[in-house]
Amino acid sequence: MSEEQPRVLVITKVEKQQRGKHRYNIFLNEEYAFSVHEDILVKHRLNKGETLFQEQLQAIMQDEERNLGYVKALHMVGRRPHSLAEVKRKLKVKGFEPDIVSWVADKLIEQNYINDEQYAKMLTDHRVVSQKKGRNLIRQELQQKGIHKDVVKETIGSINPEDEYAAAFKIAQTKWKQTSGKTLDRKRKTAAFLMRRGYMGTLVQKVLNELSQGTEDDEIDFADEHDSGDFY
Repeated sequence: MSEEQPRVLVITKVEKQQRGKHRYNIFLNEEYAFSVHEDILVKHRLNKGETLFQEQLQAIMQDEERNLGYVKALHMVGRRPHSLAEVKRKLKVKGFEPDIVSWVADKLIEQNYINDEQYAKMLTDHRVVSQKKGRNLIRQELQQKGIHKDVVKETIGSINPEDEYAAAFKIAQTKWKQTSGKTLDRKRKTAAFLMRRGYMGTLVQKVLNELSQGTEDDEIDFADEHDSGDFY
């Protein structure tokens, strides 16, 4: 008995989708088979009359899935910057297989659409200056976004202390003015407010000392109790 010959598939129709931008429907042996992006169409020369074998079909489907994941990832990073871990997680949620996710991630890194070092620095600067958040809160956010611990440590260490102090003092000054009671009560309420914003105890103490000048001096030390040590 002779070995079974592989089934030959002939492209009998290539049809541009009306709604799917840059997408084409492929018909094999007079039946609809699949749709592809035009980049995949060109790469694999999917023209009417061409023949395909099963191994070719598998390669086409893999390239199509990679392209689909890549396009979705580009939409993500186009709307706002993402960390590498965020992109991988979202692609996984969308149902992409691990090998596709890894391929897309590598391509995005290669093309510099994803750079965790730059992303961490940009986010940190924005949180410090615009949102008036302290390094403890920023550190936590970077960790939640899946930034590597070494990158987090380096980024947090690069925060300009003067910028952080200026931001903390500005919001503390507003809180201080809105808070009534004795100096000790105002210190405690203002300190708690700053701690919730992620500021270190030593910085909080410095801000409180500045704010309480000229008032009755009820001494309270927040530095030792709330400062963090080695985080890694």
